[in-house]
Amino acid sequence: MIAVAKKNRFISMPLVIAYSGFLIMLTIVCYALAYGNFFVEGAVLVDMVWGLVTLVDLYLGLLLFSFWVMCREENKTIALLWSVLILLLGNMLSCLYILKSFNEAEGSMTRFWLGKRSNTT
Repeated sequence: MIAVAKKNRFISMPLVIAYSGFLIMLTIVCYALAYGNFFVEGAVLVDMVWGLVTLVDLYLGLLLFSFWVMCREENKTIALLWSVLILLLGNMLSCLYILKSFNEAEGSMTRFWLGKRSNTT
């Protein structure tokens, strides 16, 4: 019984973070679309050294996450679609993919990380 409780706690924390992250990102993106000017503010952001560092850091992380998606998904078309959406919409989609992966894993961390490929190892 204790092992089950620990396993559920381990799984529930990433789910809370993923749900919260998705909702926070969705809210802030809607706010930015309503009140910001992407072209003007984006130009200012890339003109700043730390703005550029932040963007490079963000996209490196998104590329690494997309690599995990490509390795995890059996269907390469679906993997490519997820990867493109993640690169376009950022961590909001990463959170959504994590929720999808946890749902498919049915409590198995191995299946969460490897997807259906976990059955072949």
